[in-house]
Amino acid sequence: MTATAIDTRPTRLGIGLTGLFAIVAVLATVIPLALIPNLIGTLLVVAGIVRGTRAIVTVGAGGLVIGVIVAGLAGVGPEPLLIATAAAVLAWDAGMQAIDLGETLGRTADTSRALVVHVAASTITAAVIAGLGYAVYRVVGSGQPVTALVLLLFGAIVLSAAFRG
Repeated sequence: MTATAIDTRPTRLGIGLTGLFAIVAVLATVIPLALIPNLIGTLLVVAGIVRGTRAIVTVGAGGLVIGVIVAGLAGVGPEPLLIATAAAVLAWDAGMQAIDLGETLGRTADTSRALVVHVAASTITAAVIAGLGYAVYRVVGSGQPVTALVLLLFGAIVLSAAFRG
C-alpha cells in the first residue's frame, strides 16, 4: 500500500485574496517614502502565502504596516491610512487562514466557502474598527496630528492580534 502525500499549500483563492489585500494597502498609501516598505511587504506576503509559511506572511504584513506608519508620518490623510491599515491586517489574516485551511484539509479540498466566509467576517470587523477610528478622529477635531491616528491604528492592530492569539 502506497501512502499519498497531501499538498498542504494554500489554495489559489487564498493566494489571490491575500495578494489583493496587500496590493490595496500599497495603493492606498502611494508616496515615495512608503513605497519601499510597502513593496517589500507585498513581496514577502505573497511569497509567504505561496510557500505556506506563516513567518514570512507575518513579516510581510509588518512591512505593510511600516509603510502605513511612514505614510502617516509623511502627512498622508486619515482615510488612506485607515484603508491601508485595514488592508494590511486583512492580507495577514487571509494569509493565515489560507495556510491553516491548506494544512488542515489540503490544497485539493474545497475550502472556498470557509475562506470566503472568514475573509468576509474579517473585512466587516476591519471596516467597523476603521469606522470607529475615523469617528474618533473626527470627533476629537482636525487639529490633532495624524501621528495620533497612526498610534490609534497601531493599537487596533495589536488588539486584533491579541484576539487572534
